[in-house]
Amino acid sequence: MGLKKRLLGMALAGLSIGLMASAALAENLRVLAWDGYADPDWAKEFTDTTGIGVDVVFIGSDDEIWAKIKGSAGKDFDVFAVNTAQLQRYIQADLVSPIDIGQLPNQKSVLPRFRDLEAVGGVTSGGKVYGVPFCFDSIGLIYDTDKVKPAPTSMSVLWDPAYQGKVLAYDNGEHNVSFTALTLGYKDPFHLTDEQMAAVKEKLVGLKHNVLTFYTTADEAQQIYQNNDVALIWANYGQQQVKALQKVGAHVAYVNPSEGALAWLDNWVISKGVRDEAAAEKWIDFMLSKKVGGELSERTGFGNTVTETDSANPNDKLVWLQLVEDPLKRSDMWNEVKAAP
Repeated sequence: MGLKKRLLGMALAGLSIGLMASAALAENLRVLAWDGYADPDWAKEFTDTTGIGVDVVFIGSDDEIWAKIKGSAGKDFDVFAVNTAQLQRYIQADLVSPIDIGQLPNQKSVLPRFRDLEAVGGVTSGGKVYGVPFCFDSIGLIYDTDKVKPAPTSMSVLWDPAYQGKVLAYDNGEHNVSFTALTLGYKDPFHLTDEQMAAVKEKLVGLKHNVLTFYTTADEAQQIYQNNDVALIWANYGQQQVKALQKVGAHVAYVNPSEGALAWLDNWVISKGVRDEAAAEKWIDFMLSKKVGGELSERTGFGNTVTETDSANPNDKLVWLQLVEDPLKRSDMWNEVKAAP
């Protein structure tokens, strides 16, 4: 995701699914989505229910979404999926259209934490709604239940000397700075002062001394876990990593830390170039059905905004990812941390 790895593997960029053979391309709803967000059986059911044909193009990165929407000024697609950390970029570029929540009956039945869109953060602007939350996952903590007792409740356990050399950490400056800022009690982990950044850097150097190694992919983390004495993993890929480890027999569990877990939240958005707003709204409402939500979580491991899942319980504090104050500065600082003695 730039922000996450998709469970179903690399997206099939450019693949279109025409689900209404008798309809011309121009008559179909044009959907741009991550793999796993617009499965053929859902799209077929939508067509059977509404009579609206669907053409889906799957994408594999945030940069690809931006290129396709920006390149056509939003005219090539009617509805697309994007995370809250990126959505404001599209709003500022005038590439998305406001959504009439009154046309989405299923929005009234979403989980309470996703019902008040003003409170979600990042999906509204100027009193208008531009994104409707669809699915999410947290970036929490995986722990070996045989080695870590009692069960941890805070990310601070990663600094515990008892686990020196038994910690797997993710190799990413933005996320590491953000979660460490939360651990230090900073209210806004995405917009830090110079003084706060200095404190985070010092804290991360301390973490490095506890870390066995850094990983970049979920598969790499799993291989390291299976071949080393690992007690704790900072789980950039959330529940997907837990399921993969459990499948190979690992005795692991997952927790969202009490100080707050970073989390991504993907939303359905209507393009500025939408041809039929009513059709786009029907698609979004259909995707908010309990059937689709439940199946999405079962198939991918992601949390959905309609039914409760293992990704987070109602009392967990989730901190939705946002664009950070200076990505380059964070990257440079992270390289300094890794190079520190």
